[in-house]
Amino acid sequence: MLDNYKLIVLAGGFARCDHTWTKASTGIEQCYKLYVPTSGSACIGTDIGNVPLIPDQVYFISGFRLKTQSCANRMDIHWLHFMPESLYLRYLLDQTPPVQHWPCKEAGWGPDGCEELAHMFPPYNGRMQPPREDTQPATACRIQGLLLVTIARLLRTLDTTALDAFHPRYYLLKPAVDYMQSHYLRNPSLRDIAARVNLAPNYFHRQFTALFNMSPFNYMMNQRLNKARHLLSSTSLSVKEIAEAVGYENPLYFSRVFSAEFDVSPSRYRISHFEA
Repeated sequence: MLDNYKLIVLAGGFARCDHTWTKASTGIEQCYKLYVPTSGSACIGTDIGNVPLIPDQVYFISGFRLKTQSCANRMDIHWLHFMPESLYLRYLLDQTPPVQHWPCKEAGWGPDGCEELAHMFPPYNGRMQPPREDTQPATACRIQGLLLVTIARLLRTLDTTALDAFHPRYYLLKPAVDYMQSHYLRNPSLRDIAARVNLAPNYFHRQFTALFNMSPFNYMMNQRLNKARHLLSSTSLSVKEIAEAVGYENPLYFSRVFSAEFDVSPSRYRISHFEA
């Protein structure tokens, strides 16, 4: 199961937030966030209420359930935006509360972790700043490791009874899920996917949608767009080149699909996503 826990880091860095950080959530927030405030304060609103952000705490936040964010004065913060590569881990994260937090020392996000994060992502200066090319492998592993340790703390709170009910249904569909994960760039047909688990296409579609609250097509589209987000935030490839890399022959169509999903164009995303 270890291959089910790979994380895609979309962006990160250090930010000095003021009143301009205040806004309502948009489609661009469709990711998971890790915040480590170092001074000042702010507040985020979720579908179950408001949560203050204070220093010396590490926060795990589901952007899918984020409603608002506000900063009355100032807040300094280290941050990461990421997505799990696997549908399995995405499902697990979606079973947890929208916000959880722990003291930095307990969660391992002390000064060393924040320094490595700051080294990997140069300060935002109004234009795209991809991760440093000279980032050491040890630094990248350390960031992934800290994220996984934080996620492990989060997953300890899961209802094991609910998981016991989920796993048999998931493992029935897993060969098809793995096939989609490996072939989403070419958008295989529903018939081809369902054949991996010897189910009729319509029956597989109903089972998958009921379990994951999304259709097989939307799952593969999300995988393509998440790969596009990663490339937008970590490379200097053009939008046309990124569209081709994620399986879209027509860059204008890719831009329309991307904009409809995230409420922002690929070009604007490249800039906006370097804000906490």
